[in-house]
Amino acid sequence: MNTVPVLLAAASLVVTKDELNEIAEYYNYFGEMSEAHFDSVLSGKEYSKNQAALIYHCCYLYFALAGRTGNSLAGVRKKLGLPKSVYMNSLKCIGKKRVDFIRDEFTAAGKVFSEVFKENESHVEKMLVEAVSCEMPDDRKILTNLSSFEYEHPTDRSYLNKLNTNVVIEKLIKLYSEYNFERILLVQYTGSNIRVTPKNIPYLYNALKTVCEVLDVKDIPPLYVASGSLNAMTVGSSKPIIVISSIALSLLSYDELLFILGHEVGHIKSQHVLYHSIGNFIPYIAGVIGNLTLGIGEIAVKGVLILLYQWYRMSEITADRAGLLACQNIDAAVSVMAKLSGYPPSRYDEIDNDLFLDQAVEFENFDKNAFDKLLKLFSVLYKTHPWTVMRAKELKSWYDNGDYARVYNTEERRKVDRKPQNIVGTIFEKDMFCASCGKKITSASRFCEFCGKENIYYK
Repeated sequence: MNTVPVLLAAASLVVTKDELNEIAEYYNYFGEMSEAHFDSVLSGKEYSKNQAALIYHCCYLYFALAGRTGNSLAGVRKKLGLPKSVYMNSLKCIGKKRVDFIRDEFTAAGKVFSEVFKENESHVEKMLVEAVSCEMPDDRKILTNLSSFEYEHPTDRSYLNKLNTNVVIEKLIKLYSEYNFERILLVQYTGSNIRVTPKNIPYLYNALKTVCEVLDVKDIPPLYVASGSLNAMTVGSSKPIIVISSIALSLLSYDELLFILGHEVGHIKSQHVLYHSIGNFIPYIAGVIGNLTLGIGEIAVKGVLILLYQWYRMSEITADRAGLLACQNIDAAVSVMAKLSGYPPSRYDEIDNDLFLDQAVEFENFDKNAFDKLLKLFSVLYKTHPWTVMRAKELKSWYDNGDYARVYNTEERRKVDRKPQNIVGTIFEKDMFCASCGKKITSASRFCEFCGKENIYYK
């Protein structure tokens, strides 16, 4: 980690502009610092959680040397978006004896306290690293006993019930198993990417651990980092793994990272992964078996495929809600959508969520005539994801109308019937398929006899 911009960021929060320019000149790093750079530094958007912690601990040391504490330090913590526990880490690692020793060193050398933001003695640097390395418990609320039914989009569950009892889907699941598509994917991702552990990428591992704790998911799924553009996905229905692009660590703030990981954990919690895999599998299998009729009829098959992709898009809305519940920061959730839409990384500090949401309103107004409506319909029929601007608007509406607060608030959640609605009502109602392994089950079975996972349609 390049500590120069981090030290400058820390200094910008607590020293005068003249002192800051003097420190910058010492490093000969930026020359004259622009107002835009000052704004981006103050926003805290450029820094990871560990970098933000280092900024905070530097400020704490400066305040301790100068005999200043209290509200000023609390303001620094809030600007950086850090939990209150970071203060206890400073107290623990930068104790009074160490502060007194460093103060005596500065006095003997004729140094002013703002020089703590310049190069320091090795023992000071080690002390700051020690403070950053301390575990920092998160302030986010743990949503104990959270059920996915509490936040799922109703169309998601409705369509999933219909798919779960459909003969076409049954045949697709059989083909999916015959071609070992899931095993191929798992071999590809586990063999070509880096498995995240507490030792090699603790920042990312702990973020996923936090997400699972908040969303009440007991088993932390394996996490891999891959090269490529900003993205994340979940593969493997019986033993799901999450794959996230390595560039996400550079482009996303901590809260944004929690959102995108929460989105993927949400797919696992709602048992979306099997049918997601089927949807992704169809383009490959179609080339192998020719006309995709499955012995039923082309029109019937295409009708089911349209339903499958409609459900797929609704499942993304559900997963976005899980992501918001994980990060508990609507601004971070919306800004992720803007970044996924292609916002230039060099201009991230200028992202305006309100302008991005306004774009969704313009998009909605696009289909005022029948021809435009038809164009919009055909452009989305076989898409697996809704347009990002619409996802952002849908999530913001869910937040604004009080549904997010209802799920977040434990007492309100207890008032809601957490059992799913039985809205299947098809001739295939007795023949259902496990959402984890795809084997046939009945609604009377509480657990799948093949994989042991809970039957989400158990009555």
